[in-house]
Amino acid sequence: MAVVQLLGRGTYGPRVDPGPGVSPLWQFFLGPPAQNSVIIYDDGTVVERQTFENNEIKDVNVHTFILGGTDFRCDVGSFEYTALDDAGYTWREVVPVDTYSSTYQDVY
Repeated sequence: MAVVQLLGRGTYGPRVDPGPGVSPLWQFFLGPPAQNSVIIYDDGTVVERQTFENNEIKDVNVHTFILGGTDFRCDVGSFEYTALDDAGYTWREVVPVDTYSSTYQDVY
């Protein structure tokens, strides 16, 4: 069974709210965006958001929580793969070191 890496998660950019005590120079500094987190429920529903509350993550119906910014990998055909693939996420095949995949990869 092939191992794949999850791609296609959205990002949210840094936001600087102007106000008292905030230098206007911060409006010209754009830090790097952060990646959204994903929750997969037991029924296969996928929800992607910037943040989740602890009670949402610990809900009994949550099958998998994927923290934003993490390298999530799973096997093709697993529950996580099927749910995320049905939700429209893309994948990259992870090949073992010193082997070639069926499609071109930029790193071998």
